[in-house]
Amino acid sequence: MRSTLRFAAIALTLAALAVLAAAPAASAHGKAPLRLTAEEVQFQDLDLGTPGPSLGDEFVFSQALFRRGFDVGMSGGVCTVVHAMAPYDVLTFQCLVTLDLRGGQITLQGLIELQGEDDPGPFTLAITGGTGRFSGASGTARFRSDERTTGVYRLRFDNKRKHDHRY
Repeated sequence: MRSTLRFAAIALTLAALAVLAAAPAASAHGKAPLRLTAEEVQFQDLDLGTPGPSLGDEFVFSQALFRRGFDVGMSGGVCTVVHAMAPYDVLTFQCLVTLDLRGGQITLQGLIELQGEDDPGPFTLAITGGTGRFSGASGTARFRSDERTTGVYRLRFDNKRKHDHRY
């Protein structure tokens, strides 16, 4: 269970944003997606209820976020198992993630399916809002794991407000 949850956290960690073939080349307002590299800082899984994969199990994580090699903030998230049926080859998680960047925060939410411990994604979450420079943000965040403790987020904003990516 721990390795499954750790992998999912890394795959999200977010998280998050290496090159994703499925990610569009540009956002709706003409700018390229915001690309952030995520490195795991902390991780904890919680095996709640029945031992092994079961409803309500969670993992909690934080990541350092980088853009073009520069530290630009951190992320934090929690993912909860919402569907787990034997033989546990596929687990579904509800994830809530916040990216804390200079100038504001971006919130992400959605269901992800982890298909085995080696599933690197990509995983897609909705951009559900933001603060500061990201106030009113909406769109799509895609995350793919590069390695066991790093990954990449690609944020594509789809609202008309132009978000300032200079932070």
